[in-house]
Formats: sequence, structure tokens, C-alpha cells
Amino acid sequence: MKKATPKDGSRVLLVSANRERQPYPVVPNGLACVASALDAAGHDVRFVDLCFEKDPVAAVTKAARETSPSIIGVSIRNIDNSDAIALRHYTPEGREIFAALRKASPSAKIIAGGAAFGVAPESLFRDFGVDYAVAGDGERASVALVNALSRGEEVTSLPGVVRYVGDTVHFTAPGEDANLDSLPSPSLHRWIDLRRYERHGATIPIQTKRGCVYKCVYCTYRNVEGWGYRTRNPELVADEIEELWREAKTRNFDFVDSTFNSPPGHALAVCEAIIRRNMGVHLDTTNFTPATASPELLAAMRKAGFRTLGISAESASDPVLERLEKGFTASKVREVAERVEKAGIRTLWIFLVGGPGETPETLEETLEFAAWRLSRGDAVYTTVGLRIYPGTTLHRIAIAEGVVDNEASLLDPTFYFSPNLQFDDAVTRLKRFAADHPRFMFSADSRSVVLPYLTRLASVLRLPKPHWQYMGLFQRITRSMSRPHGALRHA
Repeated sequence: MKKATPKDGSRVLLVSANRERQPYPVVPNGLACVASALDAAGHDVRFVDLCFEKDPVAAVTKAARETSPSIIGVSIRNIDNSDAIALRHYTPEGREIFAALRKASPSAKIIAGGAAFGVAPESLFRDFGVDYAVAGDGERASVALVNALSRGEEVTSLPGVVRYVGDTVHFTAPGEDANLDSLPSPSLHRWIDLRRYERHGATIPIQTKRGCVYKCVYCTYRNVEGWGYRTRNPELVADEIEELWREAKTRNFDFVDSTFNSPPGHALAVCEAIIRRNMGVHLDTTNFTPATASPELLAAMRKAGFRTLGISAESASDPVLERLEKGFTASKVREVAERVEKAGIRTLWIFLVGGPGETPETLEETLEFAAWRLSRGDAVYTTVGLRIYPGTTLHRIAIAEGVVDNEASLLDPTFYFSPNLQFDDAVTRLKRFAADHPRFMFSADSRSVVLPYLTRLASVLRLPKPHWQYMGLFQRITRSMSRPHGALRHA
């Protein structure tokens, strides 16, 4: 794409603030998309990634002083880690980063964005005290905002932009740009040290579409990316993978769509485009829904390079699946499990314990399913409690049940747990189950201080990714080095 050149291009410093590295670090794909869009629009962009920085405040201070930017953009990926047992809250560190940038570059306009702003744009805007914020698709809103600031124009109702109008916070809804194909390639390798991420166990993110059509009560995807699907041309998806395969020597890719296999026709076309390139890449996703999984699609996925995938079933009990509005039944989950196994793809099953409708009996149904899949060589990852995010159906349920106040901002992490199940009893039951099944992992177990070293060792030894395949071995090592094991330690 030919680079546009506005009359007064700005020097822009972009900062990826996410420093979470457990169970593995996540490549800041969204901010790279914004960097490429601003670069294509003629702005001078510098990218700073704080993931591996020991002192993030010192790092952003140094970058701001060296760059002398007129505009600073900071991406906040998450408000917290959504883990009721081993909670980590990221906004306090975010405040420190914004304060350091303001001090180091007092004349620069500071713009905040990232997935967290799609969840709670106005609350975070007030909390961080920034000049502007961007919610929803970042590429077009960021370019429009930076162009306006560069030209000294008044910023009015730009779609997706949060700003002050007098003393009032005003948020113009982002709208949904259906034409993702006109956006420049993220070119992750231009902005990010991908090799370093890979050494720490990460796979490289690829997005084939935005938006979601499912109604999961806890999910923020519709808030962040909108309702419905906006798909990319499958050939452009394959082009992006081939670019990284050729330029960065990347072999392991992770599809980070809300649901990779929906709509199934698009997922099939993506797989076929990749197959035609004959790159020999390894593909994975943890966003696979049991709602749709035809033998034809699974066969194409296997041929394209899928050897593993993560299935977000959340439960194997009908009363819970119905209350979570997952769009499939427990029998469908079992059917898909058998179908995926027949296709020769190993699975990480992902469950949420404690949602609406959960009881001791529904928990046992899920554990019965988990035991079956563990006996077949799969792995299981479980979180306890559901993080309540603003604007979700779960938020409305929590208000109706008196779990949260109607006026709560929810920036301080708050969790829902079924009133029909005692939290401590559920954790105790899960501990007993975990003791008998090494490939069963609590989300809190992924916070083990030993796990990052094991992940790096697996990367050094060039063990095939994803590393959850070695969960049984990792768990045996971590549990032998620490008594009681991770879930007990964090409870």
C-alpha cells in the first residue's frame, strides 16, 4: 500500500502497556495494526513494548524523552486477569505509566486505547486522566484523531473517540467498518520482537474477522468488536501468514478471532487458502465453539496445519450452558469431542466454574466429561468465578441478584459465583480432581513461578507448540517443587 503523506505528519510514540506473561505472553497485535495504519498515513511512528521491561516507568520515560513525540498512544489490553483465585489488577500500573509519560512529555497529547477501552471506555478515560481515548476498531479512529490533532483541527464527533466536552465525558460510538481488507497489513515483525515472544512460549496472532454473533452472557467481544461478523478475504489472511513465515521465519500461528470456526464457510476458505501456499505452518486457536464443527471443516483444519486447538465449552451441563447462552448443548459438546478426536486434533478444553445455574450436580457433570477427555489424551483448563464486565448480560444478572450495585464502574475486579454452589466447596472438589489428573489445570496454576522457566526450556528444546500439550509434565514438576500445589497455594 502506498504511504499517504498528510501536510503535517506527527511524531507518534505508541506504547504497549501489557506486561502479563503467564501462562505465556501475548503479542500486541492490535497496537501493531494501529502502528501500520498511522505509518501508512504518513506519521512518524515509534513502537515501545513494555512486556519484557523490568522497569516500565523508566522505559517509557526514556522513550518519551528520546522521541519528543507530539502524540502518545498507549494500549491497555486488560483491566485485570479475570482470575478470582490469583487476581492481578492492571490499572494501577497503567496509572503509573500514564503519569510518567505526562511528566516526561508534558506538551504531548495522550491517547489511550486497546481492548480494555472497548469494555469500559468512559470509566477508564476518567481513571487514567488522558486527553483522548479510542474504543472499538483502532486503525481508522486513531488515524482520524491523529490527523486532526496534527493539523490543529478541533476534535468533534469522531467515531470511536472518547473526549471531554466541557466537564462531561463524551463517547461517540465507533460504528463498524465492514471493509477490513482495505487496512494495511499489521506487519508484526516491523514493530515487535517476535522471536523473544516465541522464546517465552507465545504463538503469533492472526485475525481473520472481527465481531461475534453469539450471546455468551459474560463475554465482552460484542462490546469491543460489535455484533455480526466482518470477515477478511481469506487470501489476505494467507498473505499475512506468508509474510511472517517468509520475513520473520515464524512457523506457529494462533487465530485470535472471537470464534475461529464461525461462520464455518469462512473458516473453511481460510484453511483452503493456507493449504494452497504449502508453507508447512503449525496452526492453533483457543477460540473454537462446539456450536459448529463439521467433519469437512475439521479435515481442512488438519490439512492446513492444526494439530491442536482449544475449545471454549465452559461447561458440560445443560442447565449451565443454557444460562450462559452458549448456543449449544452438552450432547453437542460430546459429539464435537468425538469428531475432533477422529480428525486427529488434540484439544485443550476450557471451562468456567460458578456461572449462573451452577450447582454441585452440574459441576460433577462437567468433571465427568473432563475425566473422559483427559483419559483420551486431552487437557483441561478451568477458571473459578466469572469476572463481571460492564455492559454484559452477566452484569445485568449480577445487578438483579444484588451482587453489584447499579452504579458500580467495575474497574475494581468483581466476580460472579453461583449462589447455589459454595465457593470453598467447589475449589476443594476441584483440588481433589486435579490431584488425580496432572493435565487438569486451574487458572491459578498458570501463575506458578516455575511455569515460565519450563515454557522457556520447552522453546529452547524446540518442542512443538502449544506448550499446554506438556501440561501433565509441567504440573508434575511444579507440584513436586511446591507443596501444596498451585491451586491450594493461591486459594
